Amino acid sequence: MMKKTLLFVQSMLVASCLFAQTQNVTFQVSSPDSTPVFLFGSWNSFGNWPGTPMSDLGGGTWSLTIPIASNTTHEFLYVNGSGAFAKEILDPNWPCTNGNTQYTNRVLNLGNTDTALCYTWNTCNACVIVPPPASVTVMFQVQNPDSLPVYVFGSWTNWGNFPGDMMTDANGDNLWDVSLSLPANAAYEFLYVNGNAPITEDLNPAWTCTNGNGQYTNRVLNVGSNNLSICNRWALCDTCGSVVIPNVDVTFIVENPDSTPVYLFGSWNGFNNWPGTPMTLNTNGTWQTQLPLPENSTVEYLYVNGNGPAKEILDPQWPCTNGNSQYTNRVLNIGNTNLITCSMWQSCSNCSMVSLDEISNNNYFISINNSSMYIHSSTNFKIDDIEIFDIVGQRVFHASGNANCNTNIPVNLQNNNMYVIRIKSGNTFYTTKQICINR
Repeated sequence: MMKKTLLFVQSMLVASCLFAQTQNVTFQVSSPDSTPVFLFGSWNSFGNWPGTPMSDLGGGTWSLTIPIASNTTHEFLYVNGSGAFAKEILDPNWPCTNGNTQYTNRVLNLGNTDTALCYTWNTCNACVIVPPPASVTVMFQVQNPDSLPVYVFGSWTNWGNFPGDMMTDANGDNLWDVSLSLPANAAYEFLYVNGNAPITEDLNPAWTCTNGNGQYTNRVLNVGSNNLSICNRWALCDTCGSVVIPNVDVTFIVENPDSTPVYLFGSWNGFNNWPGTPMTLNTNGTWQTQLPLPENSTVEYLYVNGNGPAKEILDPQWPCTNGNSQYTNRVLNIGNTNLITCSMWQSCSNCSMVSLDEISNNNYFISINNSSMYIHSSTNFKIDDIEIFDIVGQRVFHASGNANCNTNIPVNLQNNNMYVIRIKSGNTFYTTKQICINR
């Protein structure tokens, strides 16, 4: 009995470390001047303009229930319209606002109990809260979990029943499902969980199916007034049965930002997590972060910094940008191998070359041209590993398994470009820089 109690306590400790305590908050607004209607707020850093869609309850009232961290203060607005979205216009002298004349928002002071509130559009006047439909049935399905048993775990229980509701594989096809009755017209966060020592999916906050929170990265689900079914692959945003586009690891590095902290802000999550993914400071003074992004894709991005924060200002005429004078972003074409991109802040210039431990003995002499590399050695005749990197750090050539010295090794390089060459012999690495010259 003591062992079971200990395991239960350990599981609850894991859950409390992974998930913030939340309260269900029902937002309602009456008499908007157009439709559809959205809720736009600081709980996701005002990063999903025009906001989360609200449900029409009839009679001019729109409703949405979402989980928000307990004992927090937030600002929000109602937004409506189609295409040309319009925020409410509020007076900063009104008691329901933040009093800020530049950004006049409504204010919510949330405690540790579920809350419902209703306002008339463009006023501080309270309206009668309309009870939403009691519940809808949601079928959750997940494909190819990496271990068994499988559960779905979500904010509808305030993260209180870890590892969650058990799922079943009725057809033996590794597609696990469970149907739950959930309050209608609400937004939820959830994860799939599996294993006898349960573990949650590992999701990337840059993915569009998540809440974008780097600390508590959960899936999101908006439930309306109708029953629905959702199906995802384990630890992916891909739907069940879809063709999975492989990811490659892309390392973004920026040098000499004009203030700190530094962030990476990009199109891979719809530019919805302002100011972006935090970057970490390297020992050489550059800032870096790595993201898994779909191979053979094109992304746009910017570096952001400061407590303000502020985006870098780029010229749309520069070749590293999208050429859009209104939204001037950097552009990166991703291939099918891991890559590193390193840029100077507010510039298309590559990062300055990091100093390298040059080959400082007479064991090897290396020369390259656009089609071949020659490694001369009078003492060794086999090389265990050869790597060639371009100036931004992308590996453009790799050979391993006892390559021969004193012979021409076929490569495909660009003339007049600088390359970093690293060879391994035994447990020793040798590194040099070469300019490719057509000979």
